Amino acid sequence: MKHLFIFCFLLITSFSIYANSEDAIAYNDKIVSEQTKIGEAILAFSTNPNDFSLTQIRTQAENSLGVLNGMKPMDGNKDFLVAAKALFKFYAGITKNEYKKILELIQEKDKYTSEQITAKINELTESISKKEVPLDAQFKDAQVAFAKKYNFTLRKNDLEEKFKDAKEE
Repeated sequence: MKHLFIFCFLLITSFSIYANSEDAIAYNDKIVSEQTKIGEAILAFSTNPNDFSLTQIRTQAENSLGVLNGMKPMDGNKDFLVAAKALFKFYAGITKNEYKKILELIQEKDKYTSEQITAKINELTESISKKEVPLDAQFKDAQVAFAKKYNFTLRKNDLEEKFKDAKEE
């Protein structure tokens, strides 16, 4: 009888660990899906900077923040969610500042030499990168810790390759 109890206990806990891991994967995938939507909008702006593509980034970032705001920390683990929110707020913010300035430079290209425009765009993109690097690191660290806690392996994000390809062009 004692062995039956132990077997039942192990069986129940193994199901709860599996369910918890599956829930964690779905939670991670939901956040990454929203991040991907924002990334696709940023890529669209990068390849075709205009008012519409700039608005698309802002709209998607705000919509994705809305999705995250509707999520609760999983099992009290709020680091991953907080890091994602900070990153998404950053994305929304750059549409009102650096990306908006880049678009203005492009639209007012007759007022500047191409060298001035290039220099100013490089300065703005460097500013974006400096602000984004710590947020990306915080997000990635929180995501890795989350995956480790719930015992699942993270997959490579295809969007990273698209950004690398866009930078090389």
